[in-house]
Amino acid sequence: MHKPYDITMKTLMSYDPVAWLRFFGINPEGPVSVVNTEVSTLKSDVDKVFKIDGPKPRLIHLEFQSTPGQDTIKRMHRSNVLLPADGVSAPLSILTLLRPSADCADFNGEYIRSDDDFGMVTTFRYPVVRLWTLDAEAILKGPRAILPIASLANIPDEAIPNVLRRIDERVIHETDSSESSTIMVAALLMAGLRIDREQILDLMRRLSSMNLLQESSFYQMLLEEGELKGRQEGRQEGRQEGRQEGRQEGRQEGRQEGRQEGRQEEARQLLILLGQKLIGPADAATRAAIDSIDDLERLQQLALRVLSANNWEDLLAGS
Repeated sequence: MHKPYDITMKTLMSYDPVAWLRFFGINPEGPVSVVNTEVSTLKSDVDKVFKIDGPKPRLIHLEFQSTPGQDTIKRMHRSNVLLPADGVSAPLSILTLLRPSADCADFNGEYIRSDDDFGMVTTFRYPVVRLWTLDAEAILKGPRAILPIASLANIPDEAIPNVLRRIDERVIHETDSSESSTIMVAALLMAGLRIDREQILDLMRRLSSMNLLQESSFYQMLLEEGELKGRQEGRQEGRQEGRQEGRQEGRQEGRQEGRQEGRQEEARQLLILLGQKLIGPADAATRAAIDSIDDLERLQQLALRVLSANNWEDLLAGS
């Protein structure tokens, strides 16, 4: 799968594995757990694997593709063979294509491997799901974990902003602040496969769920531990200085500057909070690098890309 979207999909599937399996037409007859594939033979090849326990335990291997990719099916077949299958049925591998440009003639649901030297033939069959052929309305009315892919379904590009607003409304009313923000960031990232960056950034400023992170228990925990206290105090001081300068040099100019600094600091907090939740703690050097960024649009872009970064260095280096 193309790198910018693999971590996003893995994060979403971790929220509600059962919902994702049902989305693919699989109704689990027992408990569902995530299989740890962080081993040398599988780490680079597998997007997500679930184990369904019960009378007939089985493994479900999900692959997501946003670009055609080279040797996609060979890689899927290799992963299918290498997946541990002790006591379970043969793994089922499902290929999900995120957009039409990811499709190709090879993705026909069957891969045949032959060995001329020994006359052996292996047939690997796999279902193919093309998201752009699906009903967006059904996705929008489905489980929350599935919502971010609604913009990739069978709708025109001009309908995507409305789809995102509907997702925003659902997560605001149905989830806590932390989950709603993460789902919304994922939805924006997926929408970025179809609409341009300027539209994404404009929508990000208008969606309510992007402003709720400060009310989450995760945010409050950081405040209690003093992680963000200094930033809050600095933001308040900046506003006070802006007001004082406004009185001396023009109230309107001071207010505008104070508001701009406040928005920049909010964007920094959002970036750090999402990053610490999804890619790990931010050390002093990382925090200093973020504090040095005074471009609001750049900060917002980084916040959108948190789900696609492996670590802080990768995120900031690509900005």
